[in-house]
Amino acid sequence: MRLSVLTLNLWNISDPLATRMAALEAGLKTLRPDIVCLQEVADDPRTGQRQSAFAAKACGLTHAVDNRQLSILSRFPVERSCSIALPEIPEDEPRQMLMADVRIEGRLVLVANTHLCWRVEWLAERKTQVDVLLPAIECHGAREATILSGDFNDDPDSPAVRAVASRLTDAFAVCHPDKSGLTWVRQNPYVHHTTERDQRIDYVFFAGALTPISSAVVFNDTKALASDHYGVFAVFELR
Repeated sequence: MRLSVLTLNLWNISDPLATRMAALEAGLKTLRPDIVCLQEVADDPRTGQRQSAFAAKACGLTHAVDNRQLSILSRFPVERSCSIALPEIPEDEPRQMLMADVRIEGRLVLVANTHLCWRVEWLAERKTQVDVLLPAIECHGAREATILSGDFNDDPDSPAVRAVASRLTDAFAVCHPDKSGLTWVRQNPYVHHTTERDQRIDYVFFAGALTPISSAVVFNDTKALASDHYGVFAVFELR
């Protein structure tokens, strides 16, 4: 069967919030993902509604798990979920990984979502977080496939992302080995003005009984931007 996965950093409630949420809703209705991993999730001050609930309604997903800033939305039942604390970095907020066991037509798939520390120079610090994240995934329990998505705040050749890629496979890189797949881009007017270069920092990794069919950078239409990040959308065959 086909399984589609989206990862997107929502940029919490930064302005222009109404414009961005309208773009988010339109994009989700078009993509109709089966699983959505969201970072920087907050409560909308206009409505009091959790942004993940807004997103789930937009794309018709009925199962969701949340922690403080991360959400996993699913078209399929979630059997259990947990959060793993990652090593704390001074001058940064606490970071976590959210994990959910998703039952897809009788088959168990582990979906993990994370957001690593953000400063460009924190290469070693992100590697220490990955050094906790990966064993937690490996020890989580039996399943037929694994998906790890999120905002890694790091390049594909960084120590942290290389460590992840040594255990799991980068869906975009498989589908587009010659493309950059940039998701943090100065052309995006929401990207902070101090940004010195474009980067690919958002990923969908996989392992197990999944074959990538396609992958794309999404939410990158400059006339309809949902965030300071672009998203990554991947479609798999669950074998």
